[in-house]
Amino acid sequence: MTERCACGFEGITKHTDLYDCVEYYEEKNGKSKGQWMIDWAKKSKENAMKKKSVGFKAWADSSERQD
Repeated sequence: MTERCACGFEGITKHTDLYDCVEYYEEKNGKSKGQWMIDWAKKSKENAMKKKSVGFKAWADSSERQD
């Protein structure tokens, strides 16, 4: 971010922290502070579970299931 943040956060006169802007935006819209991080973690975990194994790992996993 630049020295001048356009988010409207007024807690600190000058800030370059993106997280201050996000938290200000969340509070302004009635969300709890830090909710974006919780949502990000959930989506990240879901995406990791959706990934398919490929190559040797996939072969090893399939052979273990057959035993």
